[in-house]
Amino acid sequence: MHIWILAKRDKFDAYENVRFRDVAEKMEIMLTYIDPDECEIITTKEGRKSLYVGSEPTDELPDCVIPRTGSGTTYFASAVIRHLERLGVFVMNKADAVELAKDKLATTQTLASNNVPIPKTLLGKYPIDLSVIEREFDFPVIVKKISSSMGKGIVLCENPVQLEDVLGLAHPSSANFIIQECIAASLGKDIRVFVVGGRAIGAILRTAKQGSFKANYSAGGSVEPLTLTPEIEWLAIESARLLDLDIAGVDLLFDQTGFRICEVNSSPFFEGFELATNINVPEKIFRCIQVRMA
Repeated sequence: MHIWILAKRDKFDAYENVRFRDVAEKMEIMLTYIDPDECEIITTKEGRKSLYVGSEPTDELPDCVIPRTGSGTTYFASAVIRHLERLGVFVMNKADAVELAKDKLATTQTLASNNVPIPKTLLGKYPIDLSVIEREFDFPVIVKKISSSMGKGIVLCENPVQLEDVLGLAHPSSANFIIQECIAASLGKDIRVFVVGGRAIGAILRTAKQGSFKANYSAGGSVEPLTLTPEIEWLAIESARLLDLDIAGVDLLFDQTGFRICEVNSSPFFEGFELATNINVPEKIFRCIQVRMA
Protein backbone atom coordinates (compact mmCIF):
# COMPACT_ATOMS: atom_id res chain seq x y z
CA MET A 1 0.00 0.00 0.00
CA HIS A 2 1.27 3.45 -0.95
CA ILE A 3 0.11 6.49 1.05
CA TRP A 4 0.79 10.17 0.45
CA ILE A 5 0.79 12.67 3.29
CA LEU A 6 0.13 16.22 2.12
CA ALA A 7 1.95 18.74 4.28
CA LYS A 8 4.04 21.87 4.04
CA ARG A 9 7.69 21.00 3.42
CA ASP A 10 8.76 22.74 6.62
CA LYS A 11 6.42 20.41 8.53
CA PHE A 12 7.85 17.15 7.16
CA ASP A 13 9.85 16.67 10.37
CA ALA A 14 7.06 17.66 12.76
CA TYR A 15 6.29 15.13 15.51
CA GLU A 16 3.19 13.76 13.80
CA ASN A 17 4.85 13.29 10.42
CA VAL A 18 7.87 11.57 11.97
CA ARG A 19 5.51 9.22 13.80
CA PHE A 20 3.66 8.42 10.56
CA ARG A 21 7.01 7.65 8.92
CA ASP A 22 8.21 5.36 11.74
CA VAL A 23 4.97 3.41 12.01
CA ALA A 24 4.62 3.06 8.24
CA GLU A 25 8.08 1.52 8.08
CA LYS A 26 7.18 -1.04 10.75
CA MET A 27 3.91 -1.88 8.98
CA GLU A 28 5.70 -2.12 5.59
CA ILE A 29 3.63 0.72 4.14
CA MET A 30 5.19 2.92 1.48
CA LEU A 31 4.86 6.53 2.62
CA THR A 32 5.61 9.65 0.59
CA TYR A 33 5.45 13.27 1.77
CA ILE A 34 4.15 15.77 -0.75
CA ASP A 35 4.02 19.55 -0.41
CA PRO A 36 0.84 20.59 -2.28
CA ASP A 37 2.50 23.90 -3.22
CA GLU A 38 5.00 21.89 -5.28
CA CYS A 39 2.25 20.26 -7.36
CA GLU A 40 0.79 21.27 -10.69
CA ILE A 41 -2.78 20.45 -11.71
CA ILE A 42 -3.76 19.97 -15.32
CA THR A 43 -7.30 19.08 -16.35
CA THR A 44 -7.27 16.63 -19.27
CA LYS A 45 -9.41 13.88 -20.72
CA GLU A 46 -6.63 11.38 -19.99
CA GLY A 47 -6.87 12.28 -16.32
CA ARG A 48 -4.33 10.07 -14.60
CA LYS A 49 -1.27 12.02 -15.82
CA SER A 50 -2.83 15.37 -15.00
CA LEU A 51 -0.86 15.89 -11.80
CA TYR A 52 2.76 17.00 -11.58
CA VAL A 53 4.85 16.67 -8.42
CA GLY A 54 7.78 18.99 -8.75
CA SER A 55 8.44 19.16 -12.47
CA GLU A 56 7.60 15.53 -13.24
CA PRO A 57 4.22 14.05 -14.20
CA THR A 58 2.88 11.50 -11.74
CA ASP A 59 2.80 8.09 -13.41
CA GLU A 60 1.49 6.23 -10.36
CA LEU A 61 -1.08 7.62 -7.97
CA PRO A 62 -1.15 6.56 -4.31
CA ASP A 63 -3.75 4.25 -2.80
CA CYS A 64 -4.62 6.85 -0.19
CA VAL A 65 -3.90 10.48 0.66
CA ILE A 66 -3.89 11.96 4.17
CA PRO A 67 -4.04 15.79 4.13
CA ARG A 68 -2.15 17.30 7.06
CA THR A 69 -2.61 20.97 6.18
CA GLY A 70 -5.52 21.68 8.57
CA SER A 71 -6.31 25.33 9.26
CA GLY A 72 -3.43 26.33 6.98
CA THR A 73 -5.06 24.75 3.92
CA THR A 74 -4.83 27.24 1.07
CA TYR A 75 -7.04 27.43 -1.99
CA PHE A 76 -4.32 25.69 -3.99
CA ALA A 77 -3.84 22.90 -1.42
CA SER A 78 -7.60 22.35 -1.36
CA ALA A 79 -7.60 22.15 -5.17
CA VAL A 80 -4.86 19.49 -5.08
CA ILE A 81 -6.84 17.41 -2.58
CA ARG A 82 -9.99 17.74 -4.68
CA HIS A 83 -8.11 16.83 -7.85
CA LEU A 84 -6.83 13.62 -6.25
CA GLU A 85 -10.38 12.76 -5.19
CA ARG A 86 -11.58 13.16 -8.78
CA LEU A 87 -8.79 10.92 -10.00
CA GLY A 88 -10.27 8.18 -7.83
CA VAL A 89 -7.79 8.28 -4.95
CA PHE A 90 -9.15 7.48 -1.48
CA VAL A 91 -8.64 10.73 0.50
CA MET A 92 -8.87 10.87 4.27
CA ASN A 93 -10.15 13.75 4.79
CA LYS A 94 -11.85 15.15 1.70
CA ALA A 95 -11.27 18.75 0.56
CA ASP A 96 -14.79 19.96 1.36
CA ALA A 97 -14.58 18.51 4.87
CA VAL A 98 -11.21 20.16 5.48
CA GLU A 99 -12.57 23.52 4.30
CA LEU A 100 -15.64 23.20 6.51
CA ALA A 101 -13.64 22.31 9.62
CA LYS A 102 -11.19 25.14 8.86
CA ASP A 103 -14.01 27.71 9.17
CA LYS A 104 -14.96 27.98 12.85
CA LEU A 105 -18.22 29.80 12.10
CA ALA A 106 -19.32 27.29 9.46
CA THR A 107 -18.46 24.49 11.88
CA THR A 108 -20.65 25.91 14.65
CA GLN A 109 -23.48 26.58 12.17
CA THR A 110 -23.37 22.98 10.94
CA LEU A 111 -23.31 21.53 14.45
CA ALA A 112 -25.99 23.86 15.82
CA SER A 113 -28.37 23.11 12.94
CA ASN A 114 -28.11 19.43 13.91
CA ASN A 115 -28.81 20.04 17.62
CA VAL A 116 -25.22 19.53 18.77
CA PRO A 117 -24.51 21.82 21.76
CA ILE A 118 -22.05 24.65 21.07
CA PRO A 119 -21.12 27.95 22.74
CA LYS A 120 -23.23 30.89 21.54
CA THR A 121 -21.30 32.41 18.63
CA LEU A 122 -21.47 35.76 16.82
CA LEU A 123 -19.73 36.61 13.55
CA GLY A 124 -17.70 39.77 14.02
CA LYS A 125 -17.98 42.70 11.63
CA TYR A 126 -16.95 46.32 11.42
CA PRO A 127 -18.00 48.56 12.92
CA ILE A 128 -18.64 46.31 15.91
CA ASP A 129 -22.02 46.86 17.56
CA LEU A 130 -21.25 46.60 21.29
CA SER A 131 -24.92 46.99 22.21
CA VAL A 132 -25.70 43.68 20.48
CA ILE A 133 -22.80 41.94 22.20
CA GLU A 134 -23.76 43.30 25.62
CA ARG A 135 -27.36 42.21 25.03
CA GLU A 136 -26.46 38.68 23.87
CA PHE A 137 -23.37 37.88 25.95
CA ASP A 138 -22.13 38.05 29.50
CA PHE A 139 -18.50 39.00 29.90
CA PRO A 140 -15.87 37.66 29.68
CA VAL A 141 -16.13 36.59 26.02
CA ILE A 142 -13.74 34.72 23.72
CA VAL A 143 -12.56 36.31 20.45
CA LYS A 144 -11.23 33.91 17.81
CA LYS A 145 -9.89 34.13 14.30
CA ILE A 146 -12.13 32.27 11.84
CA SER A 147 -9.28 29.89 11.05
CA SER A 148 -6.49 29.04 13.50
CA SER A 149 -4.95 26.17 15.46
CA MET A 150 -2.70 25.37 18.45
CA GLY A 151 -4.50 27.98 20.58
CA LYS A 152 -3.25 30.85 18.41
CA GLY A 153 -5.52 33.75 17.45
CA ILE A 154 -7.68 33.38 20.57
CA VAL A 155 -8.14 36.17 23.15
CA LEU A 156 -10.15 36.37 26.39
CA CYS A 157 -11.84 39.76 26.85
CA GLU A 158 -12.99 40.56 30.37
CA ASN A 159 -15.15 43.60 29.54
CA PRO A 160 -16.47 45.75 26.64
CA VAL A 161 -13.55 48.20 26.86
CA GLN A 162 -11.02 45.39 26.50
CA LEU A 163 -13.02 43.94 23.61
CA GLU A 164 -12.92 47.28 21.80
CA ASP A 165 -9.17 47.56 22.37
CA VAL A 166 -8.52 44.04 21.04
CA LEU A 167 -10.66 44.55 17.96
CA GLY A 168 -8.98 47.90 17.36
CA LEU A 169 -5.74 46.05 16.67
CA ALA A 170 -7.23 44.29 13.64
CA HIS A 171 -7.56 45.86 10.21
CA PRO A 172 -11.29 46.14 9.41
CA SER A 173 -10.98 44.98 5.80
CA SER A 174 -8.93 41.86 6.47
CA ALA A 175 -9.93 40.50 9.87
CA ASN A 176 -12.39 37.63 10.06
CA PHE A 177 -13.30 36.71 13.61
CA ILE A 178 -16.01 35.30 15.84
CA ILE A 179 -17.08 36.13 19.38
CA GLN A 180 -18.10 33.24 21.62
CA GLU A 181 -19.53 33.01 25.09
CA CYS A 182 -17.03 31.96 27.71
CA ILE A 183 -18.07 28.69 29.38
CA ALA A 184 -16.89 29.41 32.92
CA ALA A 185 -16.94 25.76 34.01
CA SER A 186 -14.40 24.94 31.30
CA LEU A 187 -12.09 27.95 31.51
CA GLY A 188 -8.57 26.55 31.37
CA LYS A 189 -9.55 22.96 30.68
CA ASP A 190 -11.19 20.91 27.95
CA ILE A 191 -11.43 17.42 26.49
CA ARG A 192 -9.81 16.27 23.26
CA VAL A 193 -11.33 13.18 21.63
CA PHE A 194 -9.56 11.55 18.69
CA VAL A 195 -11.90 10.10 16.08
CA VAL A 196 -10.71 7.77 13.31
CA GLY A 197 -13.04 6.18 10.78
CA GLY A 198 -16.19 6.86 12.79
CA ARG A 199 -14.74 5.51 16.05
CA ALA A 200 -13.51 7.42 19.10
CA ILE A 201 -10.13 5.84 19.81
CA GLY A 202 -9.52 7.71 23.06
CA ALA A 203 -9.80 10.96 25.02
CA ILE A 204 -7.60 13.20 27.13
CA LEU A 205 -8.19 15.97 29.63
CA ARG A 206 -6.15 19.08 28.79
CA THR A 207 -5.38 21.67 31.47
CA ALA A 208 -3.88 25.11 30.81
CA LYS A 209 -0.59 26.13 32.37
CA GLN A 210 -0.74 28.60 35.23
CA GLY A 211 -1.79 32.07 34.13
CA SER A 212 -3.33 30.91 30.84
CA PHE A 213 -6.84 29.93 29.79
CA LYS A 214 -5.69 27.91 26.73
CA ALA A 215 -5.58 24.18 27.43
CA ASN A 216 -3.71 23.17 24.25
CA TYR A 217 -0.72 20.89 24.82
CA SER A 218 1.15 22.89 22.15
CA ALA A 219 0.55 26.03 24.26
CA GLY A 220 2.11 24.47 27.34
CA GLY A 221 -0.95 22.73 28.79
CA SER A 222 -0.77 19.41 30.65
CA VAL A 223 -2.53 16.23 29.54
CA GLU A 224 -3.91 13.13 31.21
CA PRO A 225 -6.02 10.20 30.00
CA LEU A 226 -9.79 10.47 30.27
CA THR A 227 -12.31 7.65 30.22
CA LEU A 228 -14.75 7.89 27.32
CA THR A 229 -18.36 8.11 28.50
CA PRO A 230 -21.28 7.38 26.15
CA GLU A 231 -22.13 11.10 26.03
CA ILE A 232 -18.58 12.23 25.21
CA GLU A 233 -18.15 9.46 22.66
CA TRP A 234 -21.45 10.23 20.90
CA LEU A 235 -20.81 13.97 20.74
CA ALA A 236 -17.34 13.46 19.25
CA ILE A 237 -18.40 10.85 16.69
CA GLU A 238 -21.50 12.79 15.68
CA SER A 239 -19.52 16.02 15.24
CA ALA A 240 -16.97 14.28 13.01
CA ARG A 241 -19.78 12.65 11.03
CA LEU A 242 -21.64 15.91 10.47
CA LEU A 243 -18.45 17.51 9.13
CA ASP A 244 -17.69 14.38 7.05
CA LEU A 245 -14.28 13.93 8.68
CA ASP A 246 -12.61 10.51 8.69
CA ILE A 247 -9.89 11.83 11.03
CA ALA A 248 -10.84 14.44 13.61
CA GLY A 249 -9.72 15.97 16.85
CA VAL A 250 -12.89 17.04 18.63
CA ASP A 251 -12.63 19.50 21.54
CA LEU A 252 -15.36 19.47 24.18
CA LEU A 253 -15.99 22.11 26.83
CA PHE A 254 -17.38 21.31 30.27
CA ASP A 255 -20.81 22.81 30.92
CA GLN A 256 -22.85 22.77 34.08
CA THR A 257 -25.28 20.30 32.53
CA GLY A 258 -22.97 18.38 30.21
CA PHE A 259 -20.66 19.36 27.36
CA ARG A 260 -20.44 21.65 24.37
CA ILE A 261 -18.39 21.23 21.21
CA CYS A 262 -15.73 23.94 21.04
CA GLU A 263 -13.86 23.02 17.84
CA VAL A 264 -13.33 20.17 15.39
CA ASN A 265 -9.90 19.82 13.79
CA SER A 266 -9.28 18.04 10.48
CA SER A 267 -5.53 17.66 11.05
CA PRO A 268 -5.19 17.22 14.80
CA PHE A 269 -1.82 17.18 16.52
CA PHE A 270 -1.39 14.12 18.69
CA GLU A 271 1.88 14.33 20.60
CA GLY A 272 0.05 15.11 23.85
CA PHE A 273 -2.63 12.53 23.07
CA GLU A 274 -0.08 9.73 22.58
CA LEU A 275 1.85 10.83 25.66
CA ALA A 276 -1.24 10.61 27.87
CA THR A 277 -2.90 7.51 26.42
CA ASN A 278 -0.09 5.39 24.89
CA ILE A 279 -2.40 4.94 21.90
CA ASN A 280 -0.54 4.58 18.60
CA VAL A 281 -2.43 7.10 16.46
CA PRO A 282 -0.70 6.45 13.10
CA GLU A 283 -1.28 2.71 13.48
CA LYS A 284 -4.99 3.29 14.15
CA ILE A 285 -5.21 5.45 11.02
CA PHE A 286 -3.27 3.00 8.84
CA ARG A 287 -5.40 0.07 10.07
CA CYS A 288 -8.53 2.02 9.24
CA ILE A 289 -7.21 2.72 5.72
CA GLN A 290 -6.41 -0.97 5.24
CA VAL A 291 -9.98 -1.91 6.17
CA ARG A 292 -11.46 0.79 3.90
CA MET A 293 -9.23 -0.24 0.99
CA ALA A 294 -10.21 -3.88 1.43
